[in-house]
Amino acid sequence: MKERLDKADRHILRLLQEDGRISNADLARKVGLSPPSMLQRVRKLEQKKLVKGYTAVLDAEGLGFGLTVIAMVSLALHQDQPIDQFITEIESVPEVLECHHVSGDFDFMLRIVAKDMHDYERIMREHIASIKAVGKIHSCFVLRTTKESSALPV
Repeated sequence: MKERLDKADRHILRLLQEDGRISNADLARKVGLSPPSMLQRVRKLEQKKLVKGYTAVLDAEGLGFGLTVIAMVSLALHQDQPIDQFITEIESVPEVLECHHVSGDFDFMLRIVAKDMHDYERIMREHIASIKAVGKIHSCFVLRTTKESSALPV
């Protein structure tokens, strides 16, 4: 169910996406509300789970993760148990940043970070290819990222 939001709520969400560390006073000033009213609105957005949390955006390359891979995975069996097993095992792999159950020629799309090609091979061998449900893996190596965002167009 889509949540009905007024203009102020949308403005608050846009500002929080830009800077999750903005102070309540600055947020209130930018939106044109009093700080107590702002705090109440933000808490309501959090309670409705429209704001899931706050996080820092880290520089993967600066932290030694020079390789980003989009891996398309097909499962050998398409029953509930193999699907659930795959999801459970993938959730425990820290290098897998995203896992999407998709339609089409493949069943899952993964975004994976690795230090280099040898590290990616290790991740594949030890964590992904070793999952019994996996049938086929197709890897696409990211050459350059031209846009990356988690901001929703509210």
